[in-house]
Amino acid sequence: MWRNNKNQRLPEQLFKVVMWGIAVLFAVFLTGLAGLLIGDLPKAGNMPDISNFESSELKGLREQQGSVSQKNAAIHQRLEQEQLVLNDAQSRYDEAKQSFDAWVQTRKATGQFEQNPLVLERTKQLDDLRDTVSRSRQTVEQLQHDVLNNDQAVSTGRMSELEQEARDAYETASNAHDLKIFLWRLLLTLPALLLAAWLFVNKRGSRYWPFVWGFIFFALVAFFVELVPYLPSYGGYVRYVVGLLLLGVGGHFGIKKMQVYMQRKQEEEQSMLQSTQEQRRQAFSYEQALGHLAKGVCPSCERPLSTSEPNGLADYCVHCGLCAYKNCKRCNTRCSTFFKFCSSCGDALQAKDEA
Repeated sequence: MWRNNKNQRLPEQLFKVVMWGIAVLFAVFLTGLAGLLIGDLPKAGNMPDISNFESSELKGLREQQGSVSQKNAAIHQRLEQEQLVLNDAQSRYDEAKQSFDAWVQTRKATGQFEQNPLVLERTKQLDDLRDTVSRSRQTVEQLQHDVLNNDQAVSTGRMSELEQEARDAYETASNAHDLKIFLWRLLLTLPALLLAAWLFVNKRGSRYWPFVWGFIFFALVAFFVELVPYLPSYGGYVRYVVGLLLLGVGGHFGIKKMQVYMQRKQEEEQSMLQSTQEQRRQAFSYEQALGHLAKGVCPSCERPLSTSEPNGLADYCVHCGLCAYKNCKRCNTRCSTFFKFCSSCGDALQAKDEA
């Protein structure tokens, strides 16, 4: 149904393309309709906000922290100014001290050095500068102490505990909200997925296959777009478990299908041993047989035909004994036994065989 056989008639190939287009359009319209239905369903509620789970104590501590931050911001601004004043005073004192020490070393001091008026004046100036530096340093230290006291006034440890409690409550509510959304979507998509699986197993080759495959495409889109992104995570465990379950179910049905196929082929091979070549050829459709031969595969057992012959593929399948090629009785041209007419002379092949 989905195979592209070059031996089909051109209208058949065009018809198949049109049918696949119908299948895709059918899936598109179903997806749009499902989106509208989901939009009109009752909502799962607003996404919870973490502020709804914060206690009044935590809010009070945050307000206190905000007030302290404002006070500390003003103190820091003043601290920067006082630090500049201290640096300037310290610089002037260092310069004056250095100049005074050099002046003392080069001066010829008298016996009563400490009573020298000029020395006393220079010493007093140096003491005044040192006092200025000391006062500026005390101011800076006091401001730093105020910042530390303000920070200690707020219980950061208690605030961290309350914030963790709020986060835990928020995560619980958020997971419940996500689960509610997922269950709503699962309620809609699960029947579609089950119906699509049933259609795939029983109706994918029916005369209405474009609509069957269109619905299957729609179910796949609904699964991967409308359901999988909303699958709860819970640390990733749920998604991995669901993935393993899907792989297990798919693997089970795949293995079962392959076993049924192998058993059917064995039964066919056993029954074909008791049938004539013509009866065996009539068991396959014309397009199916030519499609297999074009790929070098036996239409009966679906194994590769032997290529050991000088002229290409062997006349007989070495696995099941089906005659796939023989010479035309009129012109002796080698043709497939499934051809209705000779490709060289146009003589009717199958009619002569039956005769």
